Amino acid sequence: MGTSKQFDLKTPLGHQITITEFPSIGSNDIVVILSATGVLQTYYYKFSQFLQANNHTVYTFDYSGIGQSKTKPLTQFNTTISSWATNDIETVFQHIKKQHPTKIIKCIGHSLGGQLLGLVPSNKILDTIILVASQTNHYSFWDKFNKVRVFFNWFVIFPFFTTFFSYFPSKFFIKMENLPKNVAREFSQWSQQKNYYFDLKSSSELYHHQISSKLIGYSCTNDKFAPKRAVDWMMTQYKNAKLIRKHLLPNDYKVRKIGHFGFFRPHFKNSIWQEFLTDLQT
Repeated sequence: MGTSKQFDLKTPLGHQITITEFPSIGSNDIVVILSATGVLQTYYYKFSQFLQANNHTVYTFDYSGIGQSKTKPLTQFNTTISSWATNDIETVFQHIKKQHPTKIIKCIGHSLGGQLLGLVPSNKILDTIILVASQTNHYSFWDKFNKVRVFFNWFVIFPFFTTFFSYFPSKFFIKMENLPKNVAREFSQWSQQKNYYFDLKSSSELYHHQISSKLIGYSCTNDKFAPKRAVDWMMTQYKNAKLIRKHLLPNDYKVRKIGHFGFFRPHFKNSIWQEFLTDLQT
């Protein structure tokens, strides 16, 4: 098993971001993993070690207010989901570019991570990008009962419980990390819009057009958080990228389901992880 080291970065907003580096001696590229909403960086450690063993230096981190980057109670934590992009991810990208000026920087964005990437000013430093189940959250992209479920989530559950607790208790609903209140509020506002955050952001806040590199977008059948149509929609927002779409069927991997979070489970080390590896190397 490879070694890793942790360190903290101070962001322009004064937040402390905890980063883990999985160095690979002699590697020519860096892979930055952008986590899903409320998912700890530790969830990606085994996958990071796999990439490290295959000659990639990997960085993971927790967004401000999440996991090791939570330096105070959430009721006192003032950050937004937009700041996760423009403050947290931007700070990480700039640090990595400064530390490795001659190396190729690549990125894997899981769910929210792929959504936020388009809001990061320095995203143009990336060479190859893999987006895993990165979607729009508007209910119109779901079918039948799930459409009602998603509508209720963004218009009722998120606003009510965020107001009641002054943070969103994600652990109570889906066993993920609780969210700072302004993260949850903005996330809910985005998800209520037909065109997601594009209805709320000015053109000067959008950086999707800067990405012209290869961008591979993954989805899978029966993903209740990211149906294929929702992933397709988000992919098309990266209009200048060299887009490749991959929609995975569980039967092809001899499993009953892959799931929104299954892509990064060690069960797929010899299958899906190998596909990611090929994407990063070509």
